[in-house]
Amino acid sequence: MSGRPPEQDWFEKAEQDLEMARRAMLPGDPIPEMACYHAQQCAEKYLKGFLVSRSHSFNFVHDLYYLTQECAQRQPAFSELELAAETLGRYGAGVRYPMENFVDPVEEEAWEAIRLAEEVATFVKSQL
Repeated sequence: MSGRPPEQDWFEKAEQDLEMARRAMLPGDPIPEMACYHAQQCAEKYLKGFLVSRSHSFNFVHDLYYLTQECAQRQPAFSELELAAETLGRYGAGVRYPMENFVDPVEEEAWEAIRLAEEVATFVKSQL
């Protein structure tokens, strides 16, 4: 880590995930499952970066709803992200493992996941 604010390291990793989500949807042979996974990871890292910026301890989990609630303890406006957290949260494990009753996302859902990740990123940066 450098002398920069610690959340910047989290945000850089989040942006890499967002880029991977976009690349997974390049024309030709899109992979919606991976786009959704990386979109979820982007949102997760932005939320964790915000908590780090506030020196707020949290459990290192992949639960976006939990992370959103932790952020809302510091900044109530984060409750606005609950729907995005719920939607993206499905992709934390569901797309990475064979899971009963999980239906793989289609391209439209992948683009929505990317849009939601971008929304979380913009929102988090606006709260700093």
